[in-house]
Amino acid sequence: MDKIKDLTVDVYLKKMAVCDFPSPAAGSAAATAAAMAAALLEMSCDGSLRKHGENALLKESLAVGERLRAACLDLADEDIIAYGRVIAAAKDKKADPQAYQEAMKGATEPFLDILSHCHTLLVQIEKIIGSSFSRVLGDLAGGVYLAEAAAAASKSGVEVNLALVTDPAFKEKHLPAARALYQTCLDLKGNILGQVFPQTTGENPSQEDSQKVLAFWFKPENKPFWFQKNEAFDEEIRSAFYDLWLDGCNGLLSDWRETMDGRLAEIILLDQFSRNLNRDDQKAFSQDPVALVLAQEAFRQPEFASLSQEQQRFVLMPFMHSESALVHQKALPLFEQLGDPLTLEFEIMHKQIIDQFGRYPHRNALLNRVSTPAEIEFLKQPNSSF
Repeated sequence: MDKIKDLTVDVYLKKMAVCDFPSPAAGSAAATAAAMAAALLEMSCDGSLRKHGENALLKESLAVGERLRAACLDLADEDIIAYGRVIAAAKDKKADPQAYQEAMKGATEPFLDILSHCHTLLVQIEKIIGSSFSRVLGDLAGGVYLAEAAAAASKSGVEVNLALVTDPAFKEKHLPAARALYQTCLDLKGNILGQVFPQTTGENPSQEDSQKVLAFWFKPENKPFWFQKNEAFDEEIRSAFYDLWLDGCNGLLSDWRETMDGRLAEIILLDQFSRNLNRDDQKAFSQDPVALVLAQEAFRQPEFASLSQEQQRFVLMPFMHSESALVHQKALPLFEQLGDPLTLEFEIMHKQIIDQFGRYPHRNALLNRVSTPAEIEFLKQPNSSF
């Protein structure tokens, strides 16, 4: 088998473009992208050292980049070898299913290592932003985009592979960890780019951004996805609004509250988008207290009456998401006044759960809470999760 680090880029891409397994594919491509990100880290450190002279942190980062670049190229080859074992084992899958399972586990490990290396890269890049020469910041940003993309591909590879693995312990060990590590990579990307391009997370985001949130959310073709899990819809929100969501989490959108439309947009950003951007992660609920305070203020404003019933519903939604029985006592008449029978029915269902358990049992696993026997029985029932 050819060693990827010995190939020219042209030959490597030609091999990847042909569906001839085993050959370079998703894992090796992700590893190569991570290696390129490491090379950009090295180049940026070298440029900064040339400009500013000796710097222990930059020299350390240069060494980290060199080590990760070599490690990622080795992982590109490991991925091809591992995938070759899967292809071979698949031919005798019926006769020897255990060999196929072991091959699938082995093919998952390079993805996990690539994801770990991407995280290390992003951590190192974040460390050196303040010490870097201004002219290499764009190169560092390029490395950030490559590292996060490689991390995303690796997470997806883990998810696809584990869907074919039957060992529950192996899945439980690696799937949540991979998703959590990728989310950390995504957060690091946002933090780094916020430092490199401060204008993207400025102190005074315009009202135009709030209108973009409303235009997107209330677009007729998006309404079917409001309360559904849809990866494509979530990714569309991530692509268009992730940086803006970070602004909201950091309290940079207070100017939006000058108008009722802006208040509505901020509530949707923190209450709804937090769930779209953080599926299967406790961060989905991290902005609920802020969204609730905004909702408590918004419905008391005279302009609240100027909103449509549909818009008012999303102003009030943080009340429904609250785990406070007192909040639900105050919420029930608000939803009755809204005049939407279906939304009122859902609020009643939510209130009954809070009255019974004092919390939403379906959040327990994500929030590392131990479920009571009564909650475990409840979660076996249909419609016990929202």
